[in-house]
Amino acid sequence: MRFFFLFLTLCITHTVFATNKPDLEEQLKQAVYLQRLDDIQKLLQEYQEQTDSDPKLIAYAQAKSAFIQQDYSTAIAIYRKIISSHPELNSIRMELAIALFADRQDNASKSQFEKVKAASGLPDSAYQTIQAYLDAINQRNEWQFSLNLSYLRTDNVDNVSSDSTIENTGFTKHKNMLPQKAHGIAYNLDFGKDFNLFGSHYLSFHNETNGKTYWDNHRFDDFSNRVLVGYAYKKQDSIFRLQPFYDKRWHGNSSFHWSNGIQLSYDFRLSNQWQNQTLFAFEKRSFFDENLQAGNIKTVSNTLIWQPKPQQLFYLGGAISKENTREKQYGSTSRNIRLGWLQEYQWGISTQFSFSFTHRKFHDEAVFASIIPLNKIRRDHIYNINAKIWKRDWHLWGITPKLSFVWKKQRSNLKTLYSYYDQQLNLLFEKSF
Repeated sequence: MRFFFLFLTLCITHTVFATNKPDLEEQLKQAVYLQRLDDIQKLLQEYQEQTDSDPKLIAYAQAKSAFIQQDYSTAIAIYRKIISSHPELNSIRMELAIALFADRQDNASKSQFEKVKAASGLPDSAYQTIQAYLDAINQRNEWQFSLNLSYLRTDNVDNVSSDSTIENTGFTKHKNMLPQKAHGIAYNLDFGKDFNLFGSHYLSFHNETNGKTYWDNHRFDDFSNRVLVGYAYKKQDSIFRLQPFYDKRWHGNSSFHWSNGIQLSYDFRLSNQWQNQTLFAFEKRSFFDENLQAGNIKTVSNTLIWQPKPQQLFYLGGAISKENTREKQYGSTSRNIRLGWLQEYQWGISTQFSFSFTHRKFHDEAVFASIIPLNKIRRDHIYNINAKIWKRDWHLWGITPKLSFVWKKQRSNLKTLYSYYDQQLNLLFEKSF
């Protein structure tokens, strides 16, 4: 493809603008052909002072300079101006289509590529390049799906302390308050699509489904679904999204609570190796039965990603979440820090490792069952470790098996109620399509 770009530029500079001009003009054409930004800018300044300079060459050099600097808006504006005066210049139209593609203006880019494709006498190399771009446009505008399935086996499905008494009260727990075993499956299905409206503006749709089903303890079945529909603005190195959402959760086969809110995210590249992801969310939560935990949740999250090479990725992130509830003791403020590492090795082996720590402080002294005062404000320290290993060439119908290890420890100052430890070694199946 790089060879074709050089060939295309050569055609433009030596065919479209070919006339008997001084050496300065030839030097400028050569600089454009070689995409030497410093030379283009220097020679262009001198060439513009010539009385017999070619306006088309000046405009083309300005557009190429802007494109090299990733100032796609300027490049697009100049290319469009040239085409408005010279619609027969398919080489310039091709440059416009490429700039539109880089600027994530997919509909406009596709339209320009198809116009060039319809031109007579198109070289085979140009046709192949156009088709490659059209395929890329279609691919990044297709529906995106992700499916995960894993086997679950746990001795503490309800995540509670194994102590038999209740926090210095003298009361003994009922057996339903103690850890229970369960076996089942966990599943996750995400799908979405961005619809290009015009320019870099998109209608964004996304659905997130998560669930756990235990065939020997259905009381703890859990299912939730969130639908996000909103606006997205895409550029070559950034994506902004503003998405209202609706969320509903079922627990134990009964409707538990529902939420609506709004989510704002901004992902941008700092360089070829560094990327930043920021998210703000507001959620209003309501329960189908009268519940003192109803309220709202505000979340701020940021993740910094570093990919020093294609086979390696690291990330570091943090989040603050504040939950305000009808009864203050159920509300809390959580602060989280997380880090992760993905690595591809020889022999097709890949690994993924992540660690997170969360400090959660509740807003008022705990009262057990709204009756028994515990005389403490609950504080939790939560540790999570997740590790996966898989072989990249082991897959069937696009489904990849992965061995997953999950370790979690929660240490609470209300130890007999909320401190617990759990670990699981499971087989996970993942597919993206």
